[in-house]
Amino acid sequence: MTAAEIIHEIDCLPPTELAEVVRHTKLLEQRRPLSGVELTELARRMLNASDPAEADRLQAALVKGFYGEV
Repeated sequence: MTAAEIIHEIDCLPPTELAEVVRHTKLLEQRRPLSGVELTELARRMLNASDPAEADRLQAALVKGFYGEV
């Protein structure tokens, strides 16, 4: 089955099942480590942040993105 076929099947799901797919997708996204490009962008934003609270939030996201959730 191709990705396009899977997406088509997801588009045809009833709302309750679609919500479950969305929850699962978000869970997968939280668990995976970020790519080098994504980590670099987070680091750049952290270094350029003028608000210390935003810099702290970005630093936490950077660490989480490096390791992913275990």
